[in-house]
Amino acid sequence: MKRWNFRKAGWKCTCLLIGESVERLPPLDTPEACQEKACQDFCKSLLSAAKQCIPCGSRKNYVPCWDKECETLYRSFIQAPVGTACDRASSSLLFRLQQKKQERWEEAVNFIDFSHSSRKAWRTTNKLTGKSGCSSRLCLVSANSIASQLLKNGAHKNGDREATRLANKELSGLSKIPTPECHSISEPFRREEFVAALRCLKPGKSQGLDSIFPKFILHARSALKSWFCNFLTSCMHQLKIPKIWRRALVIAIPKPEKPLEDPKSYCPISLLCVPFKILERLIYARVEAINDPLFPEEQAGFRHGRSAVDQVTLLT
Repeated sequence: MKRWNFRKAGWKCTCLLIGESVERLPPLDTPEACQEKACQDFCKSLLSAAKQCIPCGSRKNYVPCWDKECETLYRSFIQAPVGTACDRASSSLLFRLQQKKQERWEEAVNFIDFSHSSRKAWRTTNKLTGKSGCSSRLCLVSANSIASQLLKNGAHKNGDREATRLANKELSGLSKIPTPECHSISEPFRREEFVAALRCLKPGKSQGLDSIFPKFILHARSALKSWFCNFLTSCMHQLKIPKIWRRALVIAIPKPEKPLEDPKSYCPISLLCVPFKILERLIYARVEAINDPLFPEEQAGFRHGRSAVDQVTLLT
C-alpha cells in the first residue's frame, strides 16, 4: 500500500506550489459557480502540490531507520576490498544504524502525550513494552457479506412523517435566529471562526474518499485558506455540498473475541472527508452557542467542558 512519508515532507515547497494554484481556482462570487468543479479543482491543486514535494510510495524490503547515508555506507561496504577497509565500512554502517535507532527511540519517548489524544500515546507505549494490539487473525468472511450486514444495521425504519414535517419546518427558520454574539447563523464565515475550526482539526487523522489529509490544509497559505473559507460559505448559503462529501470510506474492524466468519462480528468505522469535517465544525460552533443555554443544568453528556464530576457536585 502506498503511503505518504510526512517525515520527509517539504512543506515550504508544498506551500509555494499550492499558493500558485490559487489563481487557477474558479471564482465563487458568481451565481453560476459550480460547487462540484470547484471542489475537484481544490482537491487536485492540493494533491498535485503534495505529489511533487512529499514522498509517496511503498517499500517491499523495509529496514528500520535506513536513510540515504546508510545507503551510501552500504555501497562503500560492498565495493570495499576484503580486509581492513571492509571492516571499517561495516563498522561505520552499524554505528550509523545504531545512532538512527537511538534518535528514533528518543523521539518516540519524548512525543508521548496523553493531553490531547491518548490513542497514539497508548499505541506507542504498547509497542515499546511489547503489548502491541495488532491482531494476526485472518478475515474468514467476504467483504460483500460484511457490507450487506452494515447496510442492514444502518437502515432507517419507517419513521413518523408528521414529526419529520414539523422538524423540517422548524429547521427552515433556524437561519433567522440570532446568536448570542448578535450574528446570524447564515452569515458568511469569519476568519476567526475558520482559524478556530482549523485548530480543532487533528493532523494525524486519516483521509476520506477525496484523499485529502488534514496536513495538506493546515500547511496551506492564507490565500488558499481564504478561498476555502469562502467556498464553505457558498455551500451553506446554497444548502448544497459536493457529492463526495456525502460519502464515507467505511472500514470494518473485527470485534474482540468474536467469530470472524460471522458478518455481525464487525464494527464499521466511517472516514469522512476532511474538508467536510471543517464545515461541520464551523456549523457546530454556531449552533452550540444557541443550544447549550437550553440544556438543563444537570445534563453533562454531549456538552463541551462537562463531565460526570459536575453531576456529582450538583447532587451533593
